[in-house]
Amino acid sequence: MPTPQKEALVAELRQATENSESIYLAEFSHLNVAEMNKLRSQILEHQAYLRVTKNRLLKLAFAGTPAEELCKYLSGPTVVAFCQSDPIAVAKVLTEFGQDHQHLVMKAGLFDGMILDQEQMAQIAQLPPRDQLQAQVLASLITPANSVVNLLGMVISQFLSTLGAIADKRKSEEEK
Repeated sequence: MPTPQKEALVAELRQATENSESIYLAEFSHLNVAEMNKLRSQILEHQAYLRVTKNRLLKLAFAGTPAEELCKYLSGPTVVAFCQSDPIAVAKVLTEFGQDHQHLVMKAGLFDGMILDQEQMAQIAQLPPRDQLQAQVLASLITPANSVVNLLGMVISQFLSTLGAIADKRKSEEEK
């Protein structure tokens, strides 16, 4: 029989699932409270939050959502990260923390509507941060426009210098 506390927790997890841009699952063992708090604070810096809960409750929360496919990865002690804004930064934090602490292992994730396995999660973690990706896209869009502006500036400059040369030639012809 479900208790009101468990029902409220499942509702909270479902809301977090629906509001998240991405969700990551990791297996943890032998992490002490200080290490877990350090991981939580690093995750929180990227507008995401970490939750340790029973797999059975996560399965109930994921049911009927795009994250439902993550249920097959719910075994053993699981920590879930709900990301609202920058999924790449959160994947980096989890991966780097896992490299420093062998007791945290990435399992799977939901990224842009796709289920990712451990290997794909590592690839996501290697991407540059969102701000840098946006800057690269913007630079690639601006570069052709800058080239056109520079080209037009050179044409106008050459036109004006040609007009100046013609004016100088006429002036010198009139003086003769």
